[in-house]
Amino acid sequence: MDSNTTRQNNDTLNSEAVLNLCLQLWQQGGLIADKAALLLEAVPALRSLLQPIIQPTKNDAETDIVSAYSLTAPLLDAFNDLGQSGEWQLALLGLNPDVRQHWINLAAARCQEAGAMNDPMVLIKLIQQLGNASEWVLAQLESTITAPQIIASPLVQTERDLLGHSLNDNAAIPSLYRILRTSHTLFTLSEQNEPPAPIQVVDLTAKQLANNWCSGRLLALPNTLLDEHDLKPNADWLLVSRLGYDNVPLTELFAQRPWLFLLSLIIFVQDAWAAEQRGGLLLALPVGQNAFAPSQVNVAVQGIDGDEVSLGSLAEFLMLLLNEINITLYPALDANAESINHLNRVLSAFIAELLAQKIWQFTEAGRGESGHYRIHTSFSDACYSLPLAPLFGYKSQTLQRAIKQLAQHCYANKKRASNRMNLQGSA
Repeated sequence: MDSNTTRQNNDTLNSEAVLNLCLQLWQQGGLIADKAALLLEAVPALRSLLQPIIQPTKNDAETDIVSAYSLTAPLLDAFNDLGQSGEWQLALLGLNPDVRQHWINLAAARCQEAGAMNDPMVLIKLIQQLGNASEWVLAQLESTITAPQIIASPLVQTERDLLGHSLNDNAAIPSLYRILRTSHTLFTLSEQNEPPAPIQVVDLTAKQLANNWCSGRLLALPNTLLDEHDLKPNADWLLVSRLGYDNVPLTELFAQRPWLFLLSLIIFVQDAWAAEQRGGLLLALPVGQNAFAPSQVNVAVQGIDGDEVSLGSLAEFLMLLLNEINITLYPALDANAESINHLNRVLSAFIAELLAQKIWQFTEAGRGESGHYRIHTSFSDACYSLPLAPLFGYKSQTLQRAIKQLAQHCYANKKRASNRMNLQGSA
């Protein structure tokens, strides 16, 4: 066995280990520091694409210790764009220039092959599929003395295991181009971005609950949706809903059930805003739906004069809010109608629980009109007394302000857009 073959075999073994770490990263939403160090050694470009998680120092230690790294929005968006774990793992591996070089050669050979055909659209479509990664392929074609060849890579077996075929197969051309395109997007971001500022581990008690909702955190989808992906996120790094917390104090319930806390905070902001008598937030149930099992709740903002501007469904509003405070859904949701409807249906179970816990209450309207959700009077009183007062007072002011400001900005933007349309219509 010559030295080149030995090196390629070692590279393949190392790649297998790195791919396994990529899979764990996806399944858990992050990696402990020791495992992340191995991944970063193989793929340094990931450093600015991972969120450091620190363990608060004890005693007189000078610096906080990074205990783990979690996923960030670009990595989650990349998974959505690719649609399968195998391609995503290879795209991360492709951030290593030595690994992706063979794939670039393959893509270049495919482009040369297409360029020799009579139909120019074949090459044009390939270049479109590559996106910005076409610059890698173009540079390869310009620098290569000998023509690139369509041959198997040292990772051929790994490619088959992950994708069902190797990347030199004809059937793998779309996968090859998607992987390179995603690698290029992530590589560009890694060069543009500084590593994210560290955030603390999640406090599973109620003491630092509001601090858990910091910029850079991941919020795991409700368990019903998580189960569909077969993921087991680590609750030390991510906001994860935990089961089995019936008949516990609300402070503990909110610490263990982040979606319940977020929806409780929205209804609290609605109540505080209404008290100002300067417009407010409306949560309406479409006519004909069951208040305890709505397929959708509509969000609107009421102006000072009583006019209303629709902000869409509750799921849409929550996705906008999370984007505003830089908290990313794990896994990321596509912003298409099907995904949003799915989330709205899943939120239904939380609304039933909020009603049962007497946190929300539903007010019927007249025939043919929408009823509305409001804060339950007993919960409203509880928010201003111990033990909830600190949590719904100074500890969550940043979140409360974000909820109200988002609603106000959406209202103002939609009013301006409506006024422009009216002016154009009357011109």
